[in-house]
Parts: sequence; structure tokens; C-alpha cells
Amino acid sequence: MRIAVAGGTGTVGRHVVAVARERGHEAVVLSRAAGVDVSTGDGLDAALAGVDVVIDVTSVATTKASVAEHFFETATRRLLGAERRHGVAHHIALSIVGIDRRGEASGYYAGKIAQERAVATDEVPWTLLRATQFHEFARQMFERGRIGPVVVVPAMRSQPVAAREVAERLVALAEGSPAGRVRDLGGPRVERMSELSRRWGEAAHAAGRVVEVPLPGRFGHQLRDGSLLAGPEADLGTQTFTEWLAAETGRAPVERRVVPPQTGLSLLFTATKGGGGGGFAAMMRPREKGPRLPEPSLTNAVDLVQQLRDSGMRIELAIDGEPRRLPLEADETAFRVIQEGVAIVLMRVRDTDATARVRYLPDAVEVSVEHAASPSAPSADRVEGLRRARGAVERLGGTTDAGPTADGGFRVSATLPG
Repeated sequence: MRIAVAGGTGTVGRHVVAVARERGHEAVVLSRAAGVDVSTGDGLDAALAGVDVVIDVTSVATTKASVAEHFFETATRRLLGAERRHGVAHHIALSIVGIDRRGEASGYYAGKIAQERAVATDEVPWTLLRATQFHEFARQMFERGRIGPVVVVPAMRSQPVAAREVAERLVALAEGSPAGRVRDLGGPRVERMSELSRRWGEAAHAAGRVVEVPLPGRFGHQLRDGSLLAGPEADLGTQTFTEWLAAETGRAPVERRVVPPQTGLSLLFTATKGGGGGGFAAMMRPREKGPRLPEPSLTNAVDLVQQLRDSGMRIELAIDGEPRRLPLEADETAFRVIQEGVAIVLMRVRDTDATARVRYLPDAVEVSVEHAASPSAPSADRVEGLRRARGAVERLGGTTDAGPTADGGFRVSATLPG
């Protein structure tokens, strides 16, 4: 096919061009460098002659809604108009996961909503793919946020995906028929953008201390509240940020540093604010800084358990059933149950093995933590489980349970709809 790529020299566009050519297609780059301006329409008609599919991955550097809306509305309508004139049979647009999840979009996302609206109401057959932020976003945030010796990065929960994987999906869609809105595409892990930017800066030997700052208003709230994470029906990519960073810098991924057992306990109890308040956490405070707990999502449960194992805890993770993404609040709450459950179990017995388990049921998920039989297990009347996570579980219509097991161990669990 002859595929035109609007924004073909950008972060995703260059990958789209490469993937299309690898698969034997002719790729036409629509960019100012190639003499095509989608904002004014200059060069569009000549470039679209004989084109079968247009993939639009254009972008604009702004956080102002008015600027973003003007750019995307203008560029999209000029593209679609030229496509109608030349009989282009398929228009594909790339948008962003979750931009309308909390109601009216703002800032840059308002422009993407305007783009989606323009595509969906035009007569050119279309496909729309929403993806989460790319791994490269961490570098962009680092470079844009530099203020003297400090790098200001917005407080943001993200689920970054490899731009190459997005490009592969877009080209695959181009090879098929127009499909309207298709399944979203997200990354394999939930991350905090300030941490990713800090890691990029270290790997690139870029000067600047990263400082996380919460942005005000609805736009800032969208960045922080999980709205931009992939939903339960989304497809997930495979390349992690660590793997991408290693490929970009030519270095092997950084292995987790093994820390003393007390470090893991302090990290866990401080994060859950459990274990009898600050006294226990203070007693177990580490002598050196340990690894940061992963962001709350079941996609990161493996990393949580691995960090605890690295810190000396005897714990395994078991997953039963076919893993799937849960609704955002259920996903976060399930992770918190595991986190608090580990704290409860290990506070009572540290001389035996523990198991964290995620069981995917047809319309629910059960998460639990239990330890094997041990003479140090307390009696049932001295135990209360999941005090902090219980409220969130019950708000979602779920249930919690805690108590001794038949073999003399102890178990805490929660069942959540989803």
C-alpha cells in the first residue's frame, strides 16, 4: 500500500514510517521538512495522490486548550478534505487513553478530543487508536522542565508504552479495514513520571535534580488521579521502561539492589502506615535507602513481591486464572490489599514462608496473603485484618476476611468485583 504518515518525523511517526517500509509498503512522510504543512494545507494535495491510507500522528507542543483545539481541528479538517479529494479510503488517528474519563477534557487533551470529533463526523472511513504516553515522554518532561539546576516534572501517574509498539499497531490497523474506535493500547507497568524522568536524566548524564510538582486545576488532577491509565479492556505492550532505557543508552538494565531485610519491612510498613503506627516503622528504619515501592496496580504486583524477596522476605506470588485489567479503583485497591496483607502477615510471623495470591474469577478478583503454619501465629481474638483497605473494598461492593487457616497459618483476603 501507499501509506501517508502525518507527523512522520516525530516520536511515533518515525517508527510508523520504519514499520510500514519493513512490511513492504510505500511510506509518504507528511511534514514541513518534506514540504507538507498540515496546518495550512500546503503540499497536501500533491502528497496524497495515489495514497491508500493516512495515519495521523501529528502533535503540537502546548498545554493551552485553545491552541491545541485550533491546531488539531485545523490540521484534521485539512487532512480529511484532501483525502476526500483524492479518494483516500482509510484515515487512522492516534489519540490518548483516558482523556475524557473524568468528564470534560482540558489543556492539550481538549485538542485531542476535538481531533477525535472531527474524524468521527467526517465521511472518510476511519479508525481511532488511543494509547498511553510513550517511554520517550520521560525525556521530554526532563528537557522541558529544566529551570536552572532543578527539573520540574508534573505529578503524574502513567503507564508508558513503547512508541515502536504503537507504530506496529497503527500499521496493522492500516492493513485492515476501517474499524472506528478500537481497543486502547497501554504499557505493561504503572509508573510515576517524576521517577522515570529522574532515571532518564541519570542514564543520559543530564544535570538537574528532578522535583515533582502537582499541577493545579482539572488538567493537573487528570495527571494524578489515574485517569490516564489503561482500562480493563485495553491491550498491553511488552517493553518496560527499564528495557527501553537500556536500549536507548546501550546499557544493561539496572538490577535491583539487594538491601538488608529490615529495609523491606520499614518500606512496607511506612507505605501502609500500619504496624501499630509510627513506632514500629521507626524501630525498623533502615540504615540505607531502599527501593521505592511500585505504583498501586496489579500489573506491578510481581515487582512488589520481588522487592520484598530482594529485601530478605520469604514470600511468593501465585496468580490463578487469566490475568486481566480491572477498573482503575478496583485495580489500585487490590494492590493495596496485597501491600497491607503482607504487612499484617509478616508483622505476626517472620520465621516461615508467605504467599500472596491473585485469583481471577469470571466477574471478580480475589487477592490474599497468607503464611504457613507457625508456632508464633497469634490467636484469632487478637487479630484484625485490612483496617486501611477495608473501606475502599466495601465502597466497591467487595468483602474482606482475616483469620487463622486450618493448618495453623494465618490469611487475609479481599474479593472485589471486576
